[in-house]
Amino acid sequence: MFNMIIVDDEERARVGIRTLIDWQAHGITIVAEARDGQEALDILGTHQVDIMLTDIRMPQMDGLELISIVSGKYPHIKSVIMSGYDDFAYAQQAIRVGASNYLLKPSRRQEILSTVLDITEQIQSEKLEIKSLEHLRQGFRESLPLLKEKTLSQLVLTESPAYPRLLANLKMNNLVFPYLLYGVILLRIDNFRQLHQKYLHEDTELLKYGLKNICEESLPETIVCIAFEHQDDIVLILNTDELLDHEELSGYIRIIQDNILSYLRFTVSAGIGSIDKNLQHLRRSFLEASQALNTRNYTGTGKIVEFSGEFDDEASQSSYPLHEEQEVLKAVRNGSPEEIAGKLTLFNVALQPETVSRDQVIKSSLALFFALYKLCIENNVNVNKVFGQNLTELIQVLSRSSLDHIFQSLLETALLVSEHLTSKKNSNKLLEAAKLYIGQNYMKDINREIVAREIYITPGYLSLLFKQQLKTSFTDYLHKVRIEHACLLFKDPGMRIEDIALQSGYNDTKYFYQVFKKYKGITPNQFRSNAE
Repeated sequence: MFNMIIVDDEERARVGIRTLIDWQAHGITIVAEARDGQEALDILGTHQVDIMLTDIRMPQMDGLELISIVSGKYPHIKSVIMSGYDDFAYAQQAIRVGASNYLLKPSRRQEILSTVLDITEQIQSEKLEIKSLEHLRQGFRESLPLLKEKTLSQLVLTESPAYPRLLANLKMNNLVFPYLLYGVILLRIDNFRQLHQKYLHEDTELLKYGLKNICEESLPETIVCIAFEHQDDIVLILNTDELLDHEELSGYIRIIQDNILSYLRFTVSAGIGSIDKNLQHLRRSFLEASQALNTRNYTGTGKIVEFSGEFDDEASQSSYPLHEEQEVLKAVRNGSPEEIAGKLTLFNVALQPETVSRDQVIKSSLALFFALYKLCIENNVNVNKVFGQNLTELIQVLSRSSLDHIFQSLLETALLVSEHLTSKKNSNKLLEAAKLYIGQNYMKDINREIVAREIYITPGYLSLLFKQQLKTSFTDYLHKVRIEHACLLFKDPGMRIEDIALQSGYNDTKYFYQVFKKYKGITPNQFRSNAE
């Protein structure tokens, strides 16, 4: 619906325009009428108007002056000039001051309507264009944080990036580097798996967002600190005009760690890269900070590790403790929690976490995870109950956790696997006991409740054992045992079918016939004839 105002000093002209055309039928409402330009301006201050239909010659303020003021004060209003003066100069001046169209009096009804409808189409088109542009602006505003993360990542992680373009992207996020010196600090959440288990994915991302804000707000104003995420780690770009030594950087990091612990309730460890001139140094500083955390290993939480001064490619070379792995798996099969913990400790010691790279320790630890996974598969243990639905996600989360937490997760997983194996062993023993009792008593009037009572378990658990282990029901198993015994008795041609049924556990001969045909596909008589 469009709102229109009619401005004309002649009442007859206003009434004619208002009454001769069914404006409502065309989606137009006449919200007001005015006798001159000044009165129209007063009305526009209190009414929402889309279209203004105005005469030129009016007292106090003419139409041209009115349109000029409206164009500046209400640029969204479309104005149409109506005048009885067939003077092209008026039309030119009207268009110049902001009119959208020009009509000569007297105007025919259809001519007025067509002109106004053309204006409504123009308004509608402009509204759609504005809406589209606003949608694009909103999308652009929403994409700025992603653009910021991507740009910072390219700036630090890419070799020889396009610095002018990246700096221009950052400027759109109001981010600039005013100082000469650059460096990187890498923060890693210590117990990332615990965090991942405690919170939903959205909440975890929110915590990481809070972590970045804390980092940027914890440093003094003399240091520009910009944070972004990389593989669940937080990379801090430092830009300063003073060369900071290890003691100063460690002090700032401890402030960040204290704030994170206070507000977010978890700890982080930090790797420190060197500080030097030029943006190009950021990539090297990142590699240094990363190696400080990964190669110069650490245990515990809340650690601050500085780059040693040289890249060590030999530190990642280590042999896998295969013997210790086999001892851990043996302890898991035996089911003793104390033995499992002891053997796992020996496995961890054999990894030499204080001397080899963190990456190597993680790979070896994950290899043991896969060995435990394989043990579950080999013993028909439901791996989803031990490792969860998404093993890949679990591995990714563990790789971002501290070594202490990885070792703790290994212990918890080994104990859980052992529990499932022990439970399975006990289930097998109970199932064998049930089968033995059935084999010795099938000729009697026994049922699920009687067998369960004899081996001291519930009838429901007995049914579950048969379903899980033998993929059949208790009743089906009992019938199969009885029918197989009946088939052996049929070898004696002197035995009556009634006696065979009775000795096989069926007091009702007719029911015996039904069961026998169900499991053998033929009647007892047919079976005996075939056997002869």
